[in-house]
Amino acid sequence: MSHASNRHAEPTADQVNARFAADMLRARMAELADMAATALLRAHPGMSGRYRPEPSTKWKEHYCGRLMDLAAAMSVASPGVFATQVAWAAAAFRARGVPLEDLSTSLSVLRATLRREVPDVDAALIDACFEGATRVLASADVTPPSCLSVDTAHGRVAAEYLLAILEGDRRAASRVVMDAVAGGVSIRDAYNHILLPVQREVGRMWHINELSVAEEHFATATTRSVMAQLCALAKAREPVGLTLIVAAAEGNTHDLGVRVVADFFELAGWRVIELGADVPAVDLVRAVVDYGADAVAISAAMPSQISTIEDSIALLRRDLNPCPTIIVGGPAFGGCPESAAKIGADGYAASAEAAIELAHSLVPRRI
Repeated sequence: MSHASNRHAEPTADQVNARFAADMLRARMAELADMAATALLRAHPGMSGRYRPEPSTKWKEHYCGRLMDLAAAMSVASPGVFATQVAWAAAAFRARGVPLEDLSTSLSVLRATLRREVPDVDAALIDACFEGATRVLASADVTPPSCLSVDTAHGRVAAEYLLAILEGDRRAASRVVMDAVAGGVSIRDAYNHILLPVQREVGRMWHINELSVAEEHFATATTRSVMAQLCALAKAREPVGLTLIVAAAEGNTHDLGVRVVADFFELAGWRVIELGADVPAVDLVRAVVDYGADAVAISAAMPSQISTIEDSIALLRRDLNPCPTIIVGGPAFGGCPESAAKIGADGYAASAEAAIELAHSLVPRRI
């Protein structure tokens, strides 16, 4: 959990320059990706054979993704954002039997292309981003570690739950969790030590090509179902007289984390308005007004959505006086919690419980 300091301060000259450079990368993304892909295949013709059919198209798509990640890192001056995404790309390459040298080579070509195409004033930040990515690729193991361990009682239940999911048995999966709760596991622990670790493990397995999209979707649907059953059993605290709006940023279609935050705040006595996935900024502002929200929690899954959240925050602060407390979270901020302050949020929370603690410290009680 972290608080944002000087959250209403005007951006510095360096921040303005960094955001301008990021916007330039986004505007020229297709052009720069084409230039880099052409240079890569010309300098390394052997790569064409490994990426048939249409190697040029595949590398253009790859470079568009890297440029989006780079723009996100530059917009908040956090090279760690880019390094984290490169680490995930490396895991995907390794899982699919693709040489990591190809990823390293592709980054070198992209870096050289950008140094020719961007102003010198932006070179230092670009270099910092690529140097961090290079260190990631040089590490001994870029494969994300498993999120599960059978060394604990909760871990063993989580493994049993995952096995039922992988076998396609939703009822059995539900029984595993409900039996654990009946046996004394608290609902919060069921979320934190069974459901969420399994979802992270499912995401890891999908990323390294061990699960299909269909299997990942089934797992998520099953977890949603179990969460609904747990909420029906839970006893909320007395109302605290506060309202939270929780939403996934526009472009973020992953809203399971949003659901967890909503459930935990409700258990803590808040009135919660859950807006779900892919919420445009204008609709977020309207919801705050309609429901009289005291706090807003916004989630980003990908670094490219950080700038979208920044736009939403700017709109909230422009149109609302007083503006509710704004908390951000989600995987996009995992490698750069300091970015919360840079985009105008009141704070960052790494978990639902951290979000509740932060909200209680920032939002004045009305009771």
